[in-house]
Amino acid sequence: MALDMVKGMEFKQVLELIQSGKPEQARALLAQLQESFLNLCQENENLRRQMDEVTQILNLAESVEFDGQKYWLNEQFRKKGPYCQVCYDRDALLVRLQEHDKHWHCQGCGNLYLKRAQGMERKQGLRAVQGKTIPLFVD
Repeated sequence: MALDMVKGMEFKQVLELIQSGKPEQARALLAQLQESFLNLCQENENLRRQMDEVTQILNLAESVEFDGQKYWLNEQFRKKGPYCQVCYDRDALLVRLQEHDKHWHCQGCGNLYLKRAQGMERKQGLRAVQGKTIPLFVD
């Protein structure tokens, strides 16, 4: 039976108890109904909070852009970031990367991201480095 019908029947019982001269039993039933109502209100509030969180996550997912190496956040036609790919993919956390001369560093997981070469001079400079091993994760 639906919860509304059950509660409706209980309110009817309260009325019948009052009419039959049993006010203490009516009060006890009203106290139970009040407790049930408060529990439902709390459950409703929790569900609303969860829905808000899901909505925020979905909105964030639509605003995050992956450039093949790290994430950027698009907010109101502005690009913010970059953010760590590992932290976002693993933990759903946007951890802003710290910029250095030749790389970005994540304070969360220690991951390093090499800056992409722009222009032929930098591309030629990177060719000399390509033979070396560059650690991507730092303990």
